[in-house]
Amino acid sequence: MARVLASIFLAVELGGGFGTATAEIVSTTSESVVVELEVEVEMESTPDSVVAHFVLPDEDQITIPLLPRGEGLYGVTTELKPANYQVVFEALGETSSQSDPVSLSDLGADLGPQAGDSDEEDESSPETNRWLWLGVALGAASLSALAFWVLGARDEDDGSEDLEAGQPSEGPLPDETSSEAPAEVGEDPGA
Repeated sequence: MARVLASIFLAVELGGGFGTATAEIVSTTSESVVVELEVEVEMESTPDSVVAHFVLPDEDQITIPLLPRGEGLYGVTTELKPANYQVVFEALGETSSQSDPVSLSDLGADLGPQAGDSDEEDESSPETNRWLWLGVALGAASLSALAFWVLGARDEDDGSEDLEAGQPSEGPLPDETSSEAPAEVGEDPGA
């Protein structure tokens, strides 16, 4: 009884040879939703077939045939990705007709927060953007300080400062694997 009342209150008048239409979410996963879709056809002659066109911006259209359910009602249960599709119903036959476009949420489908409206943009407040850019600047400054610290330590280790001051560097360190001892001050290294 509650389902019938919900269908009556959430039904949308489509126009263009169509009466009311409803959409209900049957089940949901993170990757898909199962939607029960039903539309009333109000044409003088019975159409050969009725289809539903599901459209999202920048994606291919999905066209699904609807099955007759008696008394001018057509419907289908189908699986879609969780998005707020625009739906256009089309009756095909001697006289073809199309409904006005309507979204699944307007038809009564509760898509929840993961689907949202397909035309909404995720906008941040200016205050949030200010903190974001401050974080980026702080990260860049930290990397610069780290680079100067590492490169500064390398300059001190190679003895280049001693040469600039006029003092000779101490030279290479003796090889630890060599059996020869370093020459004493004043000794001839070749002897």
